[in-house]
Parts: sequence; structure tokens; C-alpha cells
Amino acid sequence: MPAARRDALVVALAVATGGMDAIGFIAMGGVFASVMTGNLVLLGVSIGHRSGSLAGHVGVALGGYVIGVVAGVLVAGRPGGERPTWPARVTAALVVELALIAGVTAGWELVGGHPAAGAQLLLLGVAATAMGVQSAAVRSLADSGLSSTYLTGTLTGIISAVAAGEGLAGQRRNLAIIAALVLGAAAAGVLVVEVPRAAPAISLAALGVV
Repeated sequence: MPAARRDALVVALAVATGGMDAIGFIAMGGVFASVMTGNLVLLGVSIGHRSGSLAGHVGVALGGYVIGVVAGVLVAGRPGGERPTWPARVTAALVVELALIAGVTAGWELVGGHPAAGAQLLLLGVAATAMGVQSAAVRSLADSGLSSTYLTGTLTGIISAVAAGEGLAGQRRNLAIIAALVLGAAAAGVLVVEVPRAAPAISLAALGVV
């Protein structure tokens, strides 16, 4: 597979990430499905505010993410050695993620797009597991600079290139990934408010394309 096609697939995965994170933050307890650094901050906030509910949601997201990363590593493998641009094992891991997001979509439909209580925690846990699988799968690709979930480093790379006078010509891939994340979050955010039942469709469709 050409590197350009691989990069395009990672951009599509970032759309799925944005969609799941937006749904998690808006409708599943105010936490993220993939941004575990942000969730750790929220865990600190929950301690300071003595919010058992927020702490519980953060715990479920963290636990699901850990399970997802472990599963992703087992299926996709670890980076290193001679690997094709897009190993078949990465596709296998993303099929697992697709099944998880399909489960989130089905559960979301069953609760009419308004999860609460136990259903909210269950859907959050499954969504975070899916994001963990995706994170591990993309990390196993030969290009260590790629990510579709934890993008602080990606943003830092863009800013550093500009600050060093290198311009943005060499940052097109990173810019596309950041834009895709924002686009996925924006689209899912609109759907959560306007057409709640359809909100997970953004992530499901992006994964289906990949």
C-alpha cells in the first residue's frame, strides 16, 4: 500500500475519533472516549469537587481504553522490524474496533440517543475500548509519527515546524489529521443535539470506509 493511501486511512480514523470523543463529552458523562490525558485531569477535578459520578465515568473510560489497547496490541502486533506499510493485522484490529462501534451504535439506538445511568457507563466503556484498539493499531504501523487519537504531539509538530521556519509544506498530513478530528467532532456534536439517534453514524461510517 502506498504511504499516501495509508495516511488517508489514518485521516479517516481521526474522523471516527472526533465523533466518539464528542459523543462521550456531550452525552456520556462529560468525559472523552480517547483523550486519556484529559480524562486524568477530569479525575483530578472529580477528586477536588468530590464528584463520585465524574470519577466513575473517568474510571470506566480509562478501564475500557486499557482493555482496548491490550486487545489492539494482541491483534495488530507491535511496531518494529520489517513490516508492510499497512499490515493485515492492523486491518484485523480495526475490524474489532468496527464491531465495538457497531455495538455502541446499536445500544445508542436502543436508548433513543439519550443514554443514562448504567446504559451510559456501558456505552462509554465500549466506546473507550474501541478507541484503545484504534490507538494500538495505528501505533503498530511502520511510521511512528502517526496517530489518530492522541494528537497533542501532532499539534506540537505543526507548531514547531512553523516556529523553526520550515513552513507547513511538510505538515500536510498532520494538518489533515487535526482537521479530520475537528470535523468528526463537529459533525457528531451537531447530531447529538439535532438528531441524537444518528450521532454514532459519523464514527461508524468513517471506520466502515477504512
